[in-house]
Amino acid sequence: MTSHRCHSFSSSRIVKMPHLSVQSLVILSALASGVAAAAVDLSQSSHVLSLTDRPEATVTIVISKTITTCPSPPPPPLCTSSVVESSDPDSTTGSFVSSTTGSSSFGSLEPTDSSTGSFVPSSVSSDIIESSTTSLSSSSYSTSAPAPACTDFWLEKISHQGVAPFGGNGYRVFRNVKEYGAVGDGEADDTEAIQLAISDGGRCGPGCTGSTKTPGLVYFPPGTYKVSAPIIDYYYTQLIGNPGCLPVLKASADFQGRWLLDTNPYGANGLAWGATNVFWRQVANLVIDITDIPPEKEVSGIHWPSSQATSLSNLVFLSSQEPGNLHQGLFIEEGSGGYMGDLVFYGGNQALIIGNQQFTMRNITVHNAKTAIQKLWDWGWTYKGVSINNCEVGFDFTSVSDQGNLNVGSVTILDSEIRNTPVGITFGAANAVSPPVANNFIFENVRLDNVPVAIRGPSGTVLGGTTGSSLIASWGRGHKYTPTSGPTFFEGTLPAYSRPASLVAGDAYYERSRPQYHEVPLSEFVSARDAGAVGDGVADDTDALNALFASAAAAGKIVFLDAGMYVVTKTVYIPAGSRIVGEALPVILSSGAYFASASSPKPVVQVGKPGETGRVEWSSTIVSTRGAQAGAVLIEYNLASPVGSPSGLWDVHVRVGGFAGSNLQLPECAKTPGVTITPDNIQEECIAAFLSVHITSTAKALYMENCWVWVADHDIEEGANNQQITIYAGRGLLIDESQGPIWLVASSVEHHQLYEYNLVNAKDVFIGQVQTETAYYQPNPGADLPFASLAEWHDPVFTNPNDSGWGLRIVDSTGIILPGVGLYSFFDNYNVSCSQIGQGARCQNRTFSIEGNSQVRVYNLNTIGTKKMVTVNGVDVANYEDNLDGFVHTIALFTTEED
Repeated sequence: MTSHRCHSFSSSRIVKMPHLSVQSLVILSALASGVAAAAVDLSQSSHVLSLTDRPEATVTIVISKTITTCPSPPPPPLCTSSVVESSDPDSTTGSFVSSTTGSSSFGSLEPTDSSTGSFVPSSVSSDIIESSTTSLSSSSYSTSAPAPACTDFWLEKISHQGVAPFGGNGYRVFRNVKEYGAVGDGEADDTEAIQLAISDGGRCGPGCTGSTKTPGLVYFPPGTYKVSAPIIDYYYTQLIGNPGCLPVLKASADFQGRWLLDTNPYGANGLAWGATNVFWRQVANLVIDITDIPPEKEVSGIHWPSSQATSLSNLVFLSSQEPGNLHQGLFIEEGSGGYMGDLVFYGGNQALIIGNQQFTMRNITVHNAKTAIQKLWDWGWTYKGVSINNCEVGFDFTSVSDQGNLNVGSVTILDSEIRNTPVGITFGAANAVSPPVANNFIFENVRLDNVPVAIRGPSGTVLGGTTGSSLIASWGRGHKYTPTSGPTFFEGTLPAYSRPASLVAGDAYYERSRPQYHEVPLSEFVSARDAGAVGDGVADDTDALNALFASAAAAGKIVFLDAGMYVVTKTVYIPAGSRIVGEALPVILSSGAYFASASSPKPVVQVGKPGETGRVEWSSTIVSTRGAQAGAVLIEYNLASPVGSPSGLWDVHVRVGGFAGSNLQLPECAKTPGVTITPDNIQEECIAAFLSVHITSTAKALYMENCWVWVADHDIEEGANNQQITIYAGRGLLIDESQGPIWLVASSVEHHQLYEYNLVNAKDVFIGQVQTETAYYQPNPGADLPFASLAEWHDPVFTNPNDSGWGLRIVDSTGIILPGVGLYSFFDNYNVSCSQIGQGARCQNRTFSIEGNSQVRVYNLNTIGTKKMVTVNGVDVANYEDNLDGFVHTIALFTTEED
């Protein structure tokens, strides 16, 4: 038995923490992913700062307090077998459970057995952590083959035949760090070997502006990998460990550097990549251990300034638990995210110290940190399923700029818990009076246990807690609107709004993590290349993929879509029963005449036939178009799944243009802001898609997580220097008469002509965090070109040729829950001045339309560059100038339910 000491200490000291300079905060507030792409154009002005200006060193916080902390009891002993994680997609008998790494009781369809999970802290001497904490949201799966041993993870054993069509001869997509010399015994220094595994093959590292040509999946077998200097991540890289036996990245005692894993290193000119242009990255299934670094040294486990189509998942962070330590688990200072989920933190001065335009974070657990989550800045942030235990402060939203402005715009917290923590949530600052509408909050279904102060404001306690148990059912702060009233300032308890029954599991919104199939033997997988698909960006793989998907579903096999670019000239059909997992984000690429007619649109990928029932699981894939494809519907989703056993899409992205092989890059589709675009001179070769995602009337019970639907605003490849391009895609994401339930978690849709999101006659839809950007070329042409509005596709009608497309449109839809919405319009015909502070938010007039008999609830709506924030049945009900929140304009609560 191990004894546990309680630490009582008094402190009156100055803690210095890195943060953004005022200039960096201003420029970050002014720029999003596309604005960074305009750097070439903006650099002519001496008043424009670089997005990658190095942050100033510190912000000073004085702490004077005595507190007693007791480490939590040790976790369960080593687990010797893996818990079944994935499902036969047609089975409805299994249970989907939350990851045991997080708050175990939230969001699962059936009760979670938390005893199945385990974690081994650094005090346990073991080279292999066998962990079932990675048995993420699962249902039962039957196979005649025995479950594999920890060392038999299918991803390690499968033949890796993936190709990178533009990577050069002999280029390797999959890299096992041990094949590059890493030992993983906890003694040898593996820094150079790991770095070589990441960089080998002329990949896009610091100094490269971006590239899709050299994807990399870097695999860590079970082991402890000692590193003595930061591991530098590269562009378009996945760093993946064994989910059944989490490998450990362990910093040595003499570690030199600010971050163990540095995914965007600082150089002479700031960050290696503009943080709002860091796409298509993943880190998963690792333990990040910095406990051997002296506690007085300021160091973080991961540095993650990043953007869309990125994720941190299934990670454990180990920091010092010594009183007064300066360790941090995760540090983020910039970017435009993004998703993170299934993360566990132990110790640290701050477990997470984070700032970004927007993020969705789900299933986050913190133990024994001084401050669990400290926010540097944000526009909007959605937390769900956070569990904070034995900390001094749970959430710290008190950040203030050098000029005395509150840096935290808005935060939504759902279905979370705080335990044994003196202050649950703190916000504001006594001397901060601007911006006028800052610190907007909605906290809903937050459980407290031994939290004496539930919420503390700038003048003291605003919501008392208890040494017992209590519940924040619904509490908020900010401006409220209804269709006939507002703005009304509120701070306090809110009505307990009902939740659509089909969207919840227990008392929480349903959630489900991406299956990794680590308990499934290799014999249950079939490779696309083994089945005859080529993936070289040239061969027509239509027939091979269709045959593969049909046969695999019929046999209950899992499709391994090897890395590559799979050209298809007709629709690819994914039937019920399919399970598909991609390697390093393979691309399914439409091409040819079949998809070329806007008068006869065709799906590129069709999931289920109309009226078909069953389930699918599909992850880590990109769907794209090549050249003129005016009739392409990139993903058509028809499948009706059981409400108690939803289908899932994770990291399934739409990418239209801007990449090698698309024929939609700078040479073909350069922007032309100086030319008035008309039907006669529009570049038809750049009309690339009819509709990106169509969730049809027969679709039912679909969970989508971290899916980015992007029409390229710039050429991403090295040599183009992120210069802007004009690609035309008619429609973004359409939910068309689906009766739900539908969950879109960490959802982003950008740069379409008519709309980004369009919900028509839909029911029971959860979307959050929502993030959109209006097409940069609009209003030249406006939302009326090149695609006509079609009633049969439920298109909006625009009568003014200078109108821009809707960010979000909801028509005759009920049970629509939107926890966190960011609708951004940065440009007027590629001119960014319209969105700058003090310029009148004149990029477009309207962005959010609610029509007909709709029931909608929005938490923390943020807009940029738009005069009218909400329009209901043609009537503008919210003006931006009433809701100034720094660079954004914020409404904490909008509901169609009148008081």
